[in-house]
Amino acid sequence: MKVCHGLENCAEGVTVIDQDGDFIITDFKGELSDAIPLLFIQPYKTTILLEDYGFFSESGKCYLYLDMIFAFSIKDGEEKQIDMFLLQLEEELIAEVHDKEFIYFVSDHNRPLVQKWAASYQVGIEFILL
Repeated sequence: MKVCHGLENCAEGVTVIDQDGDFIITDFKGELSDAIPLLFIQPYKTTILLEDYGFFSESGKCYLYLDMIFAFSIKDGEEKQIDMFLLQLEEELIAEVHDKEFIYFVSDHNRPLVQKWAASYQVGIEFILL
């Protein structure tokens, strides 16, 4: 996972690392007033909700709109309860990454709902700061 920025118009001194039509993606670290923060992920799985919270670039890379999502991993719980939690989560899941652990991406406005589900199923989750 890597934070990048998207721009409608290319600014001077900005290196283009990817694009989607006229939308330019850069890893520029300076101040860009009209930049849209993006999170580059290599998903194991995506859902139809990705269309609302991210996109695949022309090169096939997956980006999520960083201001619209949150990420978490499961830290503990009984296997059956975790399975039930994940079944419930499928309704709101945007993408899933398998790295050293499973990381789940959901719309930020559904954060309270996911927390409620986790508590209901007695599943410990940990939010990942992006």
